[in-house]
Amino acid sequence: MLKQACLLLAIPLVVLANGCATIENVAGEDDLKIQDGYIYRGDKSFTVQAVHVPGLFEKGASLEFMVPAMARIAEAGGNAIALDLSGFSEDGRSLDPVSVTTVATYAERAKDQRMVLVVRVLGDAENTAFRKNALETAARMLKGQGMALYWIDGPDAAVLASRFKKLAPRLILAAPENGDVQTVTDPNEAGNNGLMLVAGTLPLDPWGDTHYVVPDSEETYARLEAAYTNETERKPWTPDNSMLSEDERNAGFVSLFNGRDLNNWWHYYHGKESFRVSQEGYIECYQAGAGGLVTRDRYENFILRLEYKLNEADANSGIHLWVPRAARQSKIGFEFQIMGDSALKEPHATSTGAIYDVLPALAVATRPEGEWNELEIMLKGSHLKATLNGIVVQDLDMDEIEELRYRLRRGFIDLQDHDDYAAFRNIRIKVLEPANE
Repeated sequence: MLKQACLLLAIPLVVLANGCATIENVAGEDDLKIQDGYIYRGDKSFTVQAVHVPGLFEKGASLEFMVPAMARIAEAGGNAIALDLSGFSEDGRSLDPVSVTTVATYAERAKDQRMVLVVRVLGDAENTAFRKNALETAARMLKGQGMALYWIDGPDAAVLASRFKKLAPRLILAAPENGDVQTVTDPNEAGNNGLMLVAGTLPLDPWGDTHYVVPDSEETYARLEAAYTNETERKPWTPDNSMLSEDERNAGFVSLFNGRDLNNWWHYYHGKESFRVSQEGYIECYQAGAGGLVTRDRYENFILRLEYKLNEADANSGIHLWVPRAARQSKIGFEFQIMGDSALKEPHATSTGAIYDVLPALAVATRPEGEWNELEIMLKGSHLKATLNGIVVQDLDMDEIEELRYRLRRGFIDLQDHDDYAAFRNIRIKVLEPANE
């Protein structure tokens, strides 16, 4: 946790009379807003599917605590984390500036992962005088932090919500009354409404527009898994290994694509479609919208082999590994970057072979656009080794890299839809024994 009382990262500041900082009340392009009966971030609507994790806020905003908590939620199918704001003085008239930093850092990380932070402003506080003071303090100090959804509950929530909105009108607030989003505890009262939030349980349609906050428990994660397991995952599937070489069959490889259909794959964004099987018998991303094409099963330790092709310079795609059910695949699992950049002289953190936005490839190994590239990725425990066209482009221990250390280590495999044409074929996998055996 940061110790400096007034340090707030690289976020615009305004200095209060007591010398401590709060966030400037300036609307940002990533702030939440209400538009056409929905919550929006930027130009896209967002349905908050949150898990409430009490006690986490007090641990601060280090990657060690933030990333695993949000990854666990996304792994099961949620896309938001709810935390209880803490750090108030005994009378509620002041708030530790480190708490403001924690809100800002969590909100930024959540945004980067295509998630949302929900701030339960008063936690479990019951004292009426404290709640009033703390509510006003939080509104004043956080009134510029618009990337989070704020939540007030309790017997006096309606009155406090009205006061909060007067002091911080730009912040989006969920409350039983007088907020931007109405909270209820009975899902039957919510229906399917983009300005309703069910607190404590799932809405009637978890895939619908109604927001929710559910408690952090193994039972909750099991319910999320059940709610978001799709039809493809439930159907039986027998791999067609006829296209594998005898050596690969003997080595234990399994074909993930039969060259005819996508019956063991699903599109990442519900109700969207971007991939199809071409007449030549390979998978092609032919239009934008679905986010990715995802394997039926999750994998942990494995060797993945495939061929891919990009036809245009600067075309963008990738292979997502250890993918969650929801949120941003490349930031919760990770992405092996694929680009149409065969003319590149020096690799960087977003060129072919990179661990996207973290590490560049060890070498430039991609073939000219229009040609097929041969890729092998091995994941075993924290060890990643990737070979592109016979050249090792990654060989590392993820535990030695802070940004990768706390991300998921098990998940789906996903062919990325990044709005550009990409083709994939000869996709096969070998499951490996756990690294500790």
